[in-house]
Amino acid sequence: MVEPEIVDWEAYYEATLEKPLHPIFERLEPHLPPGGVALELGCGVGAGVLWLLERGFEVVAVDRDERALEIVEGRLPQGARCRLVLADLADYSPPPADVVVAGFSLFFLPRSEFQGFWSRLRTALPPGGLFAGQLLGVDDDWRTRGYTVHTEDEIRDLFEGFAMLDWEEANRPGKTALGEDKHWHVFHVVARLGAPR
Repeated sequence: MVEPEIVDWEAYYEATLEKPLHPIFERLEPHLPPGGVALELGCGVGAGVLWLLERGFEVVAVDRDERALEIVEGRLPQGARCRLVLADLADYSPPPADVVVAGFSLFFLPRSEFQGFWSRLRTALPPGGLFAGQLLGVDDDWRTRGYTVHTEDEIRDLFEGFAMLDWEEANRPGKTALGEDKHWHVFHVVARLGAPR
């Protein structure tokens, strides 16, 4: 039985507006190229967008919620090299990008849509391109919502051809951004496609 997704996105944005960046950005930073194009998938309120802009990237910020993009637009510094894109990932073909950040976003795709999008995303990354993001494991509470979950072996298969730069599996009770109890089973991944440039 698949539960309907019930998310108060406005409350989520308010809760995350002042939240510190996830530690995956610290893990990504030592591997960043000196510039280029960065793609943030599911950009939310834009903390990662601002971080990437500060590091000299031209940013493409993608979200399926117009309200999220309005918030990001209001936070951008004047003259920021950032393009805001309203799109559902199920129908989105990512542009070429040197860095892709997908923070807690890809698993919202239903399994029937995930593989097609993942193939398009891999095509967008050049050799040496970086990926940082999260995928849900099979023990996660949200597995009943129709989101895509993976076993560890399935995730390692997804990253065939990548050099794994950072990998962490978290399988423990925790909270959502809105403070609700939840069992998280998450794989945090930083990886580089093929040979570095």
